[in-house]
Amino acid sequence: MHGTLDRNIEADADALFFADPAMAHAGAHVIAAPSAEPRSAYGANQRTNWGSIGAILLAHVAALYALVVFDVIHVAPKKKPLVVDLIAEPPAPPAEKPKPQPVVVEKVQPMAVAPPPIVQAVAPPPPPIAVTTAPPPPKPAAAPAPPAGPVTVGNLDERLLEGRPPRYPMESRRKREQGTVVVRLLIGVDGRVAQISIAQSSGFERLDQAAVQAIRGWRWQPVIRDGAPVEVRGLYSMPFTLQG
Repeated sequence: MHGTLDRNIEADADALFFADPAMAHAGAHVIAAPSAEPRSAYGANQRTNWGSIGAILLAHVAALYALVVFDVIHVAPKKKPLVVDLIAEPPAPPAEKPKPQPVVVEKVQPMAVAPPPIVQAVAPPPPPIAVTTAPPPPKPAAAPAPPAGPVTVGNLDERLLEGRPPRYPMESRRKREQGTVVVRLLIGVDGRVAQISIAQSSGFERLDQAAVQAIRGWRWQPVIRDGAPVEVRGLYSMPFTLQG
């Protein structure tokens, strides 16, 4: 077993370090030297040759050093380890709690309850009252129809009951004015003057106005026709005369 291990190590060393043919040839002579010792057919003399192994390792180290020195094999610089700082992710902010929604309380409208009907006591009807119907009063006797219009008389002098004579105007006295005034009269059913107007002037206005003012307050006797007084139309003459 040890012989097989030695041969494997030698073959690996030849293939790995002796890339140059000259070096490989020299190595072959170095490795082949221990094999000059005769071996038995059944490995009776096989034992570990530590000296040969040390020589082989020393030759390999020397060859490797020569390759590095003569820049045959490039030794890669040692890479610095990559340092990665792991930063912990900040914790997520707590979820905002939902705001409580205001509770809307629906107002329940009270149901309108109809008041109980009020039963009014019906008073008994009053007893009938006997009504005595008085007989209608007798109709008054129909008054006689008045005449169609005033009664016209020629002269009212005879029917005069009372009257004060007119005052003679002082200016007319001084100027010696004289004359007769004729007035037209309408005497009412009460005997008083209802209307008066100048039928004929005296020629002097002052005398005419004095006659009208005096006669307006006079009173005559009513004229009776069919038992009832009637209006009377007539004329009356008023003379104005100076004496002396």
